[in-house]
Amino acid sequence: MAKKILVDSGFWFALFNENDKYRSEALKIEDDIQVHSLLIPWPTLYETVNTKAVKKPHNVARLKRFIEKPSTKLVDDAPYRENSLQFVLENNSRHFSLVDHVVRSMLLDKSLPIDGFISFNPGDFHDVCGSRIEMLYPLSLKNQFR
Repeated sequence: MAKKILVDSGFWFALFNENDKYRSEALKIEDDIQVHSLLIPWPTLYETVNTKAVKKPHNVARLKRFIEKPSTKLVDDAPYRENSLQFVLENNSRHFSLVDHVVRSMLLDKSLPIDGFISFNPGDFHDVCGSRIEMLYPLSLKNQFR
């Protein structure tokens, strides 16, 4: 059964950068997630498209294929950005980036249908996934969603 998977920026960084330490894991995930629906937060696209790796034509085409899949949804950050900005500027004792806080807010939003979450930085997100959203660590993705 197809799952709805929210994707963090780190996945895209690893997928498009041949020198990233998580590159091999990202390639495995790329194969495994083809049957699932992706939820891509807009802020992660801002970060991803701003990297050198994605400026390569073959990587732009690859990202475009992900985005244009009928099962992919780009998640608007408007409902989350004001509170996230305020948090990051005023109360950020854990030093979350603005993008990470927006993604955390999406993970906490029970109205967003999220089954799983891909991140190479699980320490910043495990607490907000709870029992509702499965953290998909790269090595165990195949076993969790097959």
